[in-house]
Amino acid sequence: LATVSAPVRNFQDDSSDDNGTGDKEKKPTANVEGVHYKVVWSCLLLVEMIMTNLSAAAHFQSLATNAVSKVVELLRLWNARTTNLVLGAGAIHSAARLKSINAKHLSYVTQCLGMMMALLPHIRAALMAQLPPKQHTLLAELDKIKKEYQEHNEKVLNKFVSIIGGIVEHGLAPRIAGTDFAARDRDHPYENQDEIKCCVFLDGISSSTKKLHQVLNALLPPDHLQDVFSRIFAYLDEKIPELFLAATTTNAPNNGTPSFQFPSTDDGKRRLILEVLHTTKTLNALDGVLPWDFTAMTVLERRMDYKLPEASKDTTLDEPEMTPEDSAPVENGESSPIIEDDHLPSAIEKEEQPLEMNKTETGGTNTETEVSLINGQDPSPTVDDSVPEQPHENGTDCKEDGIEGQSDSPDNVEG
Repeated sequence: LATVSAPVRNFQDDSSDDNGTGDKEKKPTANVEGVHYKVVWSCLLLVEMIMTNLSAAAHFQSLATNAVSKVVELLRLWNARTTNLVLGAGAIHSAARLKSINAKHLSYVTQCLGMMMALLPHIRAALMAQLPPKQHTLLAELDKIKKEYQEHNEKVLNKFVSIIGGIVEHGLAPRIAGTDFAARDRDHPYENQDEIKCCVFLDGISSSTKKLHQVLNALLPPDHLQDVFSRIFAYLDEKIPELFLAATTTNAPNNGTPSFQFPSTDDGKRRLILEVLHTTKTLNALDGVLPWDFTAMTVLERRMDYKLPEASKDTTLDEPEMTPEDSAPVENGESSPIIEDDHLPSAIEKEEQPLEMNKTETGGTNTETEVSLINGQDPSPTVDDSVPEQPHENGTDCKEDGIEGQSDSPDNVEG
């Protein structure tokens, strides 16, 4: 615990630069069992207060029972307040006056929770050493708190999936309509399968996911990053073929015919499968993620009754180099909706809506778009320096944690 609290003293000693002004952007980093966590000051203050109680219990054993209750109370208060400020969007209405809750805030929350869960066994052991055996049952409350922290962390991690979910389902899925893969194969020839240009829908998925990865890669420890993107890849693997199938049942407003039809020629079918393969290969090439065994191609092959030759698959699965063409205009002069370098869609905004954690919406109709991570109003995409908004659990409205970016869809993370 002393090594965790050290950043408090270190940052207080080095809080001013050569000009005598503090660096407001500097964040403390704590090392727990070899894992580095980028945390916020409230988390380190919590550790200091817990250490004070542990020290009192060690020097005055008669206070050990009171120390247990005080530590439990502190841990629960911090967890509840953090939930309210971030997932509940309370920081928007608090003295902080944040415009929105973004992916950066979510990443700090999950790291603070991860650090506290790593410290809980040590806190428990320190208190047990000061309690008589008959009172060890009091420590059961710490076990309950660990479960509460795990549930909170799970909700935060799922928010990152909601960010991509809002972009894919509300910003990109409507752009499947009118895509003709047979025509794309004629109009956009390719010499190397690694250089194939994807349609707006698939290119937008790659661009948005890469932008979120760029933000989280700088903030999350490796295991957290792998966990988040494994969840995102599992979602995309299921959703890509599902959205293509759903587009075939959606009628165009002008003539009532399906807005999208699977290609009937072998060239068109091959083009569709190759573009999906290129997309999945691009996602698996992201730094620090666990490669995902995508099954979307198999589902689409079965639907179209077409089997891509193994030689084509092997060639396509070679890792592609990222080039500017990846996000270049792909169809009819339209560019795919991507996330701006400086921002991701705001997660929670000032407007209040009832909280539904599993739904996503988008808002706005401008060229800038914002991804809403929670269901509520049905806005179109707009851009902000944060994450898609989401209604929070206590009834206060908030857009989901997400990504904002410039383009026709919601994308962008506050960096």
